Amino acid sequence: MDRDLDRIAADLQARIDEQVLEDFGAQVYARWKNPPCMGRMKDYHAMAAKSGSCGNRVEIYLRLEKNRIAGASFFSEGCGSSAVCASMLCGLAKGLDPGQALGLTAQHVMQALPELSPGKKRYAELAVQTLHQAVQALEEKKADKM
Repeated sequence: MDRDLDRIAADLQARIDEQVLEDFGAQVYARWKNPPCMGRMKDYHAMAAKSGSCGNRVEIYLRLEKNRIAGASFFSEGCGSSAVCASMLCGLAKGLDPGQALGLTAQHVMQALPELSPGKKRYAELAVQTLHQAVQALEEKKADKM
């Protein structure tokens, strides 16, 4: 019985993987299966969390070194597109100073993920809004130290 359930689950996952790869392409599929930057950072300097109207929730964690974003990670409760967008955005933010990170937009994420349909832009917007909140939290911490 357990082997039958395991086989059914494996077959279903293989069909889902095949459909996602066909619908979204190799880059989005790879980020969906193994999203870089995913995880709640323990040694962060600032974090923010935001929920979208779709019910997805994104958390973004930032760590600074020499006024550059040396670490950026995310945690997402929601669909794969939300995780893919947050993952890409964290990668784009690494190495930037906080002001440059505030210049990142949903369009930057969408350009970096050309296989993602324009209808998924709301997930990029959610990730960007969350990143901007985390950067603002960094700036507030800096101002408090002065």
